[in-house]
Amino acid sequence: MHSLLVLSHRRGVVVGLLAAACRAGGGGPRVELPPPAPAPGDTTCILAHGRATARDTLTLAVFDPVAAAHAPLPRNEGERLVFGQLYESLIRLDCQGRPLPGLAKSWEEASDRWAFTLRDNARFWDGAPVTARDVLASWRVRDPALAQGAVVTDDHTLTVPAAGNPFQRFADQVLAVTKAAPGGGGAWPIGTGDYWVTSGDPEALVAQPMRSGRPALKIVTAPASASRDALDAGADLLVTDDPATLEYARTLAGYTDLPLDWSRTYVLLAPGRDKALAGDLRLETLQEAVRRDARPAEWSGNGHYWFSDLSSCGLLPVRDTLGAAGRRRRIVYNQSDRSAADVAARLVGLGALGRGAVAAGVPPAAFESSLRAGGDAAYVLELPRRVYDACRAAVGLPAWGAAGTVEPLLDVRAHVIVRRGLPRMALDWDGTLRLAPP
Repeated sequence: MHSLLVLSHRRGVVVGLLAAACRAGGGGPRVELPPPAPAPGDTTCILAHGRATARDTLTLAVFDPVAAAHAPLPRNEGERLVFGQLYESLIRLDCQGRPLPGLAKSWEEASDRWAFTLRDNARFWDGAPVTARDVLASWRVRDPALAQGAVVTDDHTLTVPAAGNPFQRFADQVLAVTKAAPGGGGAWPIGTGDYWVTSGDPEALVAQPMRSGRPALKIVTAPASASRDALDAGADLLVTDDPATLEYARTLAGYTDLPLDWSRTYVLLAPGRDKALAGDLRLETLQEAVRRDARPAEWSGNGHYWFSDLSSCGLLPVRDTLGAAGRRRRIVYNQSDRSAADVAARLVGLGALGRGAVAAGVPPAAFESSLRAGGDAAYVLELPRRVYDACRAAVGLPAWGAAGTVEPLLDVRAHVIVRRGLPRMALDWDGTLRLAPP
């Protein structure tokens, strides 16, 4: 299991340090088994943008660095878009939480074990067949506890204990199957996805399709401030939450603006408290403060936010040695995150910490240190709204998080600006955008 989870956004990176480990096996709050797979022809999770036209190349503009060293587990939104085309896990969950085949063509639960059968035509980028032993070898690198309980029954089948392993966990990118590239170093891990990287230029990656009839992908990296320029330069697809870029895109012929799902949540994280800071505040006023699509945080249906109950993860609470009197009366945020700044300022204005409190923006590295130390009254940060493995995600919270409070404030979403006539796209449960088969 990774000892560190990087929680990120294109405007900054928040790194929580691991001070308490999840129990062996990566268990945690169990999510109900997703409903059955969608029937053929179900387009619920397909983003429609017109009739597809044949193209040799699609240009994707991303606004975060995309690093081979991070693959297959994305650490920012740009990597999530790119890695989603390159790597695959045993299964996928669509936007409704319904299981779809990935590397596995079928699965069943029997005798308290999940049994997965791989696709007959599963291949690595180099043409080698993917076997159950390859799956196990890949898991040993990124989740040894899971690999320890897995049993290979033949070349195409393996089983895993169901206890402590909720089904949706097998869609997590941390379990995407890879093998090391020849020569190692900074080379891309060899995956099994629909595309493979043929150019390693970090500012202009090129990925070729594994099957004929699909366009190549050109991935261009640019600063977030250049999103309008990316459209002028002919980008076919980009994901953004910048209001100015969205407004500009709507004036361009040939582009469609498609809102994505609510995939991120701003939270207020406060150490050493047994009472909510924002519980009595009107969260709709926070929505008015930010300049992006936002709504008061809510969870529909019978579920709840993954960070609202981590009691079964075995996290060890850290004793509060500072106390309220020893903390600075500040709501701290990463100064590179404009929405976090707006939220923190509004919370102070609403009196969340009482009179005399301030909102303080600090550089990303300083924010990381401050969050780790817990020396301030509260912190505003952005977390993924949905995760496949709550306990693995929990290790990205600071050590004192188990004894503090995490209050959901706002759900936010981005938009995809896409040129009309591109191939279909599908949206996964965690917000990953994938180019769907024709």
